[in-house]
Amino acid sequence: MSEVLVVTTPGIPGYEIVKVLGHVYGLTVRTRGVGGKFVASIEGLFGGEVTSYTSECEKARMESLNRLIDNAKKMGANAVIGADFETSDILQGTATVFASYGTAVIARPTEKKE
Repeated sequence: MSEVLVVTTPGIPGYEIVKVLGHVYGLTVRTRGVGGKFVASIEGLFGGEVTSYTSECEKARMESLNRLIDNAKKMGANAVIGADFETSDILQGTATVFASYGTAVIARPTEKKE
């Protein structure tokens, strides 16, 4: 594995966990700008998906995941197991924290790949 493998499961099929390095996380905090709030309020009038927020949420989720991977690399990990994501509103709902977290490990293949 040249990159960090991130899985939601407690193990990785075809790999053994050689060493557990500890808890690892990635965070980003995003505010909702005036323009985004305006567009969301217009979209909200018609019901359905609020695409302006969906796009920003996806970007923030990926940013928190990339930070998780960077932090895992700094710890010497080549994998993260038990990965999960959470969001939380702060500052009376004007900002959202996006968190990715899991357990940084060193894993090695147990079976040959064909």
